[in-house]
Amino acid sequence: MNDRTIRIGLVGAGAVAQTAHLPAYRRLRNGTLVAICDAESGKLRALRERTGVAHAVRSLDELLGLDELDAVDICLPSHQHADAVIRCLEAGKHVLCEKPLGLNAAEVEAVLAAQQKSGKNLVVGMNNRYRDDSILLRRFIQDGALGEVFHARAGWLKRRDRVKPGAWQYVRAKSGGGVVMDLGIQMLDLALWLCGYPAPERASASFYYHMPDVDVEDSAVISLTCAGGLSISLDVSWHYLVENEEYDHFLDLYGTSGSGLLNPLRVFQHLYGNLVNVTPESRRRIGNIYMESYERELAFFAAVAAGREKPPPLSEQRTLARTLDAVRFAAAEGREVRLDEISASGHA
Repeated sequence: MNDRTIRIGLVGAGAVAQTAHLPAYRRLRNGTLVAICDAESGKLRALRERTGVAHAVRSLDELLGLDELDAVDICLPSHQHADAVIRCLEAGKHVLCEKPLGLNAAEVEAVLAAQQKSGKNLVVGMNNRYRDDSILLRRFIQDGALGEVFHARAGWLKRRDRVKPGAWQYVRAKSGGGVVMDLGIQMLDLALWLCGYPAPERASASFYYHMPDVDVEDSAVISLTCAGGLSISLDVSWHYLVENEEYDHFLDLYGTSGSGLLNPLRVFQHLYGNLVNVTPESRRRIGNIYMESYERELAFFAAVAAGREKPPPLSEQRTLARTLDAVRFAAAEGREVRLDEISASGHA
């Protein structure tokens, strides 16, 4: 397969598919979109006309029945991820799944078991890993430029003045949670990935519910202590009354020899008794860094499906899911919890 273009089918033509994945396919060179699957026939017709895709189908069974399909890109609502991934793996397809892989650790474990049995590749769509500034900061860390990173401070404040209470994102059984599963999971994954994915050992959290008719948390403050001594503080909100342009997402890493900050990228080192700004000069600022991250993600997935790249270790998704289970439990209990208190089913 590594000498030809990977043929991909996209499942779920909602917001993330239309704003990020479909535009990214236009620039994909090592893969091609051959099919779109969505239950809404009107949307499906419009997208087929807009994209010129060869197949437009209304069910996953129809999609998996296409002979020319090598891989599947899953952009369904979160509660449908685990089942769809398992079905695609069992059908012999490589899979890219938008975050989260499952609503909890039990679902993630079921997916990982199916992946092991299938022998097919599975990549989880954490697009912030594919930003050029994230990649560059990770190289600084791996090269030891910051020394030992001992603290990460991250946040994403994205005010939502209007919500649809019945939408799946605001129903706990379908989303797995509110702002933590929307924004927090991305920043937590990025912080852990940059630092080599140490396993969190203790968690405490406060969840806030200030949005009427919404059954999930709209703000959260989380504190984690990881193996090796790394601490992580995370602050996410849909409700903070601040200007989105001024307070967006951020991630600051502090080490024994320097610090690295994202959005924008800044790197400082302690050299010759002084604090020195060693941020590389930007080579370009032409494109949209958000869209470019999805373009890189899809190109990487196609390379994985073709056998030219190795996927990230799925043990990271196990760690992430167990951590989020512990965070939810800590918020509900109002106390710090150890992750070894939480079973694979998410219960103490």
